[in-house]
Amino acid sequence: VAGALGQVRRLLGVLKGQHTLIGHAEGAVFVNPTGNPALGQGGSGDLLAGYLAGLLAQPLLREDIGRTIRYAAWQHGAAADELAAQAPNWVVEDLAKRIGAVQA
Repeated sequence: VAGALGQVRRLLGVLKGQHTLIGHAEGAVFVNPTGNPALGQGGSGDLLAGYLAGLLAQPLLREDIGRTIRYAAWQHGAAADELAAQAPNWVVEDLAKRIGAVQA
């Protein structure tokens, strides 16, 4: 899918999952190493999309969109991993409170 979209519009495709995939027409795919099965719950993809939109609204973070997308996906997964280590039954609201605090 990312290849087909990228050929038309030079887009990056983001396939959210336990380990989010980010790819473009050139065929390189970044496999996010963070994340866990709890990211399959409803609303976690919406959270990632909204967080990413907020980051990309900042002019400096648009200079390297691919890097910003990879970092947002990494933060999303890392926040979920931290939550899973603390409590197995967390909800998306917990993830929303933690995502911006996670640092590489």
